[in-house]
Parts: sequence; structure tokens; C-alpha cells
Amino acid sequence: MFPALETEVKQESLPDPYEDFMYHHLQYYGYFKGHRGSLPTSATHQHVWKNNPRYLLSGSFGERQGMVPDPLQKEKLLWPTCMSSPVHRQIEAVSRDSLMLSSPLLKSRQLLHDEFGEVSPCLREPRDLFTFFSSSGPLQAPRWPIECEVIKENLHHIEWVPPQPEYFYQPTGNEKLPEIVGEEKGTVVFQLDSVPTEGSYFTSSRVGGKRGIIKELAVTLQGPEDKTLLFESRFESGNLQKAVRVDTYEYELTLRTDLYTNKHTQWFYFRVQNTRKDATYRFTIVNLLKPKSLYTIGMKPLMYSQLDAKTHNIGWRREGNEIRYYKNNRDDGQQAFYCLTWTIQFPHDQDTCFFAHFYPYTYTDLQCYLLSVANNPVQSQFCKLRTLCRSLAGNTVYLLTITNPSRTPQEAAAKKAVVLSARVHPGESNGSWIMKGFLDFILSNSPDAQLLRDIFVFKVVPMLNPDGVIVGNYRCSLAGRDLNRHYKTILKESFPCIWYTRNMIKRLLEEREVLLYCDFHGHSRKNNIFLYGCNNNDRKYWLHERVFPLMLSKNAPDKFSFHSCNFKVQKCKEGTGRVVMWRMGILNSYTMESTFGGSTLGNKRDTHFTTEDLKSLGYHVCDTLLDFCDPDRTKFMQCLTELKELLQQEIHKKFNELGQDMDLEGSWSDICLSDIESSTSGSDSSLSDGLPVHLLNVADELNQKKKMYKKKKKKLLQTRKQRNEQYQKNNWMQELKLTEDALSQLHGRDKGTSLDPSKMPSLILTKNKERMQTEKPRSTVSCSPKRSTNSSQEPAPDMKSHWSRNRYPATKRGRAAMTAYPSLHIYTYP
Repeated sequence: MFPALETEVKQESLPDPYEDFMYHHLQYYGYFKGHRGSLPTSATHQHVWKNNPRYLLSGSFGERQGMVPDPLQKEKLLWPTCMSSPVHRQIEAVSRDSLMLSSPLLKSRQLLHDEFGEVSPCLREPRDLFTFFSSSGPLQAPRWPIECEVIKENLHHIEWVPPQPEYFYQPTGNEKLPEIVGEEKGTVVFQLDSVPTEGSYFTSSRVGGKRGIIKELAVTLQGPEDKTLLFESRFESGNLQKAVRVDTYEYELTLRTDLYTNKHTQWFYFRVQNTRKDATYRFTIVNLLKPKSLYTIGMKPLMYSQLDAKTHNIGWRREGNEIRYYKNNRDDGQQAFYCLTWTIQFPHDQDTCFFAHFYPYTYTDLQCYLLSVANNPVQSQFCKLRTLCRSLAGNTVYLLTITNPSRTPQEAAAKKAVVLSARVHPGESNGSWIMKGFLDFILSNSPDAQLLRDIFVFKVVPMLNPDGVIVGNYRCSLAGRDLNRHYKTILKESFPCIWYTRNMIKRLLEEREVLLYCDFHGHSRKNNIFLYGCNNNDRKYWLHERVFPLMLSKNAPDKFSFHSCNFKVQKCKEGTGRVVMWRMGILNSYTMESTFGGSTLGNKRDTHFTTEDLKSLGYHVCDTLLDFCDPDRTKFMQCLTELKELLQQEIHKKFNELGQDMDLEGSWSDICLSDIESSTSGSDSSLSDGLPVHLLNVADELNQKKKMYKKKKKKLLQTRKQRNEQYQKNNWMQELKLTEDALSQLHGRDKGTSLDPSKMPSLILTKNKERMQTEKPRSTVSCSPKRSTNSSQEPAPDMKSHWSRNRYPATKRGRAAMTAYPSLHIYTYP
């Protein structure tokens, strides 16, 4: 207690040491101004604080908070439905704290409130000095480009798993192909204004997007009998640019291209209202760009009914009939467009429904999940949440570091790293669901999860492109470019998310080995889940990069297809995260591709994937990591043997296709693997678009400065060992020159004639020996070579692993329990 606050207590107690320390601490940093006796304690003062506008929090967003009247309302707008009531109460308490920040006397959020909202003259615990819930902390309302209109409604969808498998659509052959008529013969019922496209570029952002009053873009209903659907997409991750009514129940839809581009139309997510139950509606998207799609082989769109969610707890489900994917008959002469058409019957009258290409996972969804982790007293001990950087629009890119605390520095240094990331392509929300499954498991109290946290340091970037996710892009950031083609960029300000990610991994490689890198993606043309990797050119580790994918296919046989994996490194993919990390030295560097459709394998054959299917794959990644690093090398060697047999079969097949015969005995392992594999497919931006025009000069200037810096860069100071080696080398060169001169004089040779190189070492040794006999003995510094720490080399057969599993009552699949730390060995390769 502060003694000055005990005005009603006659007997003054001694100040608490902790509070005395905090008083000086807050005063030193400027958070507490005034004297101890100046703190008002009466209800009158508290009422003034809570109601006087001049004491309201000015906000860390400045004028960008124009759409939000006060911090409490901003918190309610950001997390209205995704949190439990205790979390709401804690946020409200923190928001009450923030009302006092501008007081001329008090500059602290640390004073506690009781359950009635009264100020308690006691400070919070030190861990809340920089509270996670603070409106100036890492969580914030999404920031939008100033060109984007954003509605103020808060959307939330429940998670739900269908009780029965959702099978692919089976074409009947009688599907209608509607002719595209356009707005000339139809009525525009929804259209976005001033969408930034190719030629414009991002300038600034703010919370709430465009200033001013939000327009009502949907048509006005003429009465209760008007059956026109009301469309909306101006919400987080929404994408629909225009809707044209061409018949009573038929609509043509145009998707919005990625902002500041004129392409990448694939992701859609929009809302319809004013539905009729007994009618059959037809929707036709008219401006898709890919000539092939999973819709041609049975994929269905997703639909969500708010009434079903409220009354029956039913969430997203696959719906649609008469599904066809075909070429648009209206060719503008520049690029071909393709159409997706389907029919639907809504389950209720006057319902609000949503349609989406895949299960949405927004930036706010991620923030709510991270908020729950930060509030968990157990998980927050081994999962540290940090800000990796700010995106182009100023949204936070989060970095999670997950590992159990180490008992000794040696144990901490022995841990290897695993790097995982997702949503570099914002429209590939399947990556977020796999990431959620991984985080759910690795943060759990499972014995396997605890073991993984004991032996690894996990670096996780759950959303690499938050700007694209927020605005509803399919592939690009607000720079108008595919970030997964620019991992080699030097433009930190234009591509901050991937620049800081690459820099983080570069620093991580300097301190420990990175066992695995995996970036989670979605695939629009193939079913199942598979990996893209990089062929290893080192014959010592030949085929080792294929072991992890093969193990994963054995752990998830009904979801993961090893035969769909590809390990060819194409020139056009040099800027991808997978290839860049591989060239930085991560041998197991992968892109995980998960389909938008479903499985063609095992028990899940011809069924769509649900969110639970994708989350289960996150668990299988963890399970496969344990198999991959198991001290018992049996599984690893079995996989290598199987891979060699598969490769032999593939080579025979390739030569048979070419009509050639070849004896592969003894020479088949020398064949280049890249010649056997086909190129990776499915991407609609395989070739990089290069830099936007407004960034070309910036890149040239940076390259010139980089060259000048290299020229002017001072020579680094050498270590003692390097100086000794250089000194010895200089002595050798000097004595070699003297020897040459002496021999040339003895034999009458021309000056400058060089000696036989084979005789140099003996001459130098003779001279050195003579010199050492004449010189005084002097102390020397021993420069013994450092012990090799390359754990990827094959261990000795009698080496025993110290990978402990006897810490837990239930070990995984009967793995042998061994001695504990400090000697920890993880076999990257046999």
C-alpha cells in the first residue's frame, strides 16, 4: 500500500518494499508524475476520471481511430464473439485502466480494479506491466488500405464437423451452361466502387479503411414481395466485386482481382440476404482465370446459414448442384476467362447465408487464438509470442517461439530448430487450418508434445501475409506481387513480412541447426495433400530429403499422397521460400500443398476435407517429426530402401516411355533426379511478375549502395588462429623467395625462374629447422581445431543416443527409454 493513500487510517503502516520499488520505477520512466499524496482516492475523483473526455485514451493509432469512439468499444468491435465471458470482463477491466492514461497525475495502467470497478490502491504483478490486452499492445483492429470501404458488422462462424462424409459431386451430363449476358441485359444489384487495380499502388492504411459514411451498395427492396438477393463482401477476407441479376433467381458474379493487380481471381467469400426457401437459385462466377480447376472433378462450394448455426449448431457445409467449370464465351481479346456455375436451394426464408471457396480463417480469428494462448498460464510458459514485424499496412506479423525451458545452457544449445509458416498466399486458408492443428497439438500436455518441446525450438509464423488475408486477396500482398516469388528481395520496406522471416531464419542458422522448414499452402488443381521439396545433390545424403514425406504418407495414408510429391528445383521457383531456405542450408525444406477439394485415398476416397481433417494433419507433422528423429534408425533405413526401389521403378518407366533399354545395375544412382521428375504444377503465377514500376528505381539504388558498401567495407579483424596462419604463410613465402634467389645464383639461373613446386615443402622445412635451432625458444599459442558439430554426418555404429523418453508414463509406440540429458543427439540423417 502507498502510505499517502491511507488517509482514513490513523495508524500509518510501513510502505511495502515492492510498491516502494514500483513507485520509483514508474516515476523514473515517466508513468507516474506527482507526489504520493496527490493520488485521488475518493469516489468523486474516480467518477471524474471515468467520465471526463479529456482523460480518455488518445490511442496509439492517432487519427486512424476515427471510426472507433473509445478503447472499450474498439475492443468490443475486435473480439465480440470469439472469447468467453471471463476474457470479456478482463478486457473491460483493462479498458477502464486506459481511461486514466491522460491524467496529469497518473500515467500507469497498473492500478487494480475490484469487481465493482473501483480503483484499488495496489499495483498489478510485474508480468502485467506490458499487458497483452493493452490497446497499444500487439493485438489491434485490422488496418485496411484507405481505398477500401469496410462495414462495421462483426462476423463470426462456428466450427462444425459434418456427421457424414461430404462426397464429391458426380456430374450427370445434363448440367446447364448458362450464356453470359452481362449488365447490358441484367440489373446490377451490387458493385464495389473505386477498386485499386494495376497501375495504382498502396499508399496508406487506417483502422476501418475508407473515411466517411459507408454507402449502401445493395439495391433497396421495393417491399416484402421483392425477391432480390442482397449481396455484401466488404468485411474481413471478403471478395466479390459485382453481382448482376439476369433472371428472377439467377445471378452473374464478378470477383475482385487482388488489390493493385489485374489478375488472381480464385478466392471468393460473400454474403447474401433475403433468401427464399422453395426457390432454386443459380450463381455463375464469370471471371476466373485458371483453365483447370478442382470444380471439374467434383469439388463443391461451401455454404453457411446463420439460422442453421443458431438453431441447429450447423456450420459450413458443401452444397450445390449442376456444378460446371467452363470457358467464358465473352472474350475481351486480352485474356481468357472461365466460369463456375452452380445451383442452390436455401434452407430457410429470410436467412443470411455465406458462400466461400474454402473454410475462411481471418486475421481476427488468428488474433483470438493467440489471445487464448497468451491467457493460458501453462501454455504461455513455453510459447512466447513476439512481433516479427509490421506489414505494409501496419498489421502485426506474429512470431511464436515454442520450446520447454532448458535446465542448462548446454541443453539449450543442443536443441535443433523447426520453422513453420503459413498464409503467404492469403486465399489459401487451408494452410491456417493445418497450422491450427499443429499449434493445438504442440501446445498440449501430450507426452509426445512435451518431448518435441524438450528437443526442438519451434519458430512459427502463422500468418505471413495479414494484409492480403484482411482485404480478401487470393495470392498477393499490398505490394501487388506474390510474396512467395520474392524471398530474395532486398526491399525491406516493400516486402517486410518475408524479408524479416528470411532474416530471422538466417540468424537462427547461425546459432543452431534448422532440421526442417515447411511453408503451408493450398492447391487448386490436385486432390490430397503432398509436399514439394528440393533434390539433394550431395551423394552422401542421396534421397534423404524424401524420407520425411514418405514417413508422413505412412502416418496419414488416407490424406497424404507421396506419389504427388515433387522435388525438382525449377528456375522460376528460385524466389520461393522452399528454394531460398534450401540454398541457405536447410536440407529438409518443403512447401506443403493441401487441396481445396478432398481425398482420393483410402477410407476418405472421393470425399471433401473438413477442418478437422486439415487440423489432424498438423498433428501428423508432429508425429512424423518423432519418427524422423527416432534414435532407432530402423524406420529411416526402411524408408531409404523403399525410396530406392520406387526410384528404380520410375527410371524403368521413364526409359520405357522413351523406347530405350538400359541396364541400371551399378549406374542407376548416378542419373539426375531432375531429369526424371516433371515440373511442379498448380500455380497460376509460376513466373514472377518482377517488381512494380514504382519500386524499380528503389531496387536499383539499393543495389548500387550495396556494391559501394562492399567496396568500402573494412577488413574484418582476424582471430588469433587466422593471424598465426597468415604469419606462417608470409614466412614461407619470404623464405621461398630467398631460396629461389640463392639457387639461381648457384646454378646461374635467370632471376624470377620458379622452383619445382614438389620441392617447395622440403626446402621450407629445412630452412625452418635451421632457423628454429638458432633462435631462442619462445612460447607459442596452440590453435587446436574445433570439434566438428555437424550432426548430419553418420554416427558411429556403437554410439548410443541420449534421447530420453522415460520421462513420461506412456511412451510413443514403445520406443526404448534411454538416459536423460545433457548429451543429446538427434539423428538428422543416418
